[in-house]
Amino acid sequence: MSDNPALNSINTLIIGDIIGRAGRVALKDHLPRLIDRHQIDFVIANGENMAAGFGTNARLADEMFELGVNVLTNGNHCWDQRDFLEQIDEDDRLIRPMNFSAYAPGRGWTIQETASGDRIAVINLIGQVFMGMGWDCPFAAVERALEEIPDDIKIIIVDMHAEASSEKMGIGWFLDGKASFVYGTHTHIPTCDEIIHPSGTAYQSDIGMTGSYHSIIGMKVESALKRMVQKLPQRFEAVERGASIFATMVKINTQTGMALAIERIHIPPA
Repeated sequence: MSDNPALNSINTLIIGDIIGRAGRVALKDHLPRLIDRHQIDFVIANGENMAAGFGTNARLADEMFELGVNVLTNGNHCWDQRDFLEQIDEDDRLIRPMNFSAYAPGRGWTIQETASGDRIAVINLIGQVFMGMGWDCPFAAVERALEEIPDDIKIIIVDMHAEASSEKMGIGWFLDGKASFVYGTHTHIPTCDEIIHPSGTAYQSDIGMTGSYHSIIGMKVESALKRMVQKLPQRFEAVERGASIFATMVKINTQTGMALAIERIHIPPA
């Protein structure tokens, strides 16, 4: 084993919320080359908006796994596709927030292996601030997950699906030294606050969406504006073309589980 931390490391790629067909097509066009170019060992993406902006299903999940995604996390749109209630129990590469109701199917964390045999734990959480539904406490939930994950798992990555940046930052500091990377999803807007905390945990408030930014958070402008202006129900439709990819790459020491480097990645639409 080398004493050089860079030689005892893996490159992880985190992709923010994938929005509908536009986001899926962008990943089909770019993800395999992105993995090769940056020598990516492990890919995590948030899949709660893959089905036209609302939830996901087994077919779309398989499409992402075939492109190189290792784990799909979720969020408040987890159950928008009703058959996903059963599908999430069938594949441990699919996870949902740990602090969902105790009655929720599926799992809040998973352990997967890289091609070289490094084991990685991925935890999914959902925020309580401005998120509705009265989710359980994410701080208590992540503590429970850390107790359940075997001690020999050094690399732990946490998707905090939340609205409030302060709540995401709180989870980031709460887990400093306990997780490799803590990041936010849900707002669909990338933040440029990537940092490595003093005890070695990388953090970013929101990865940003992989979807069309000629939109309002991935949805067609007309219907979204109409709802804002008229205060009446409107059917949202995801923009189907012209997606940007926003992702973040984190290099992690496989011996300590702590982050060595963090870098944002942006691929604009063609």
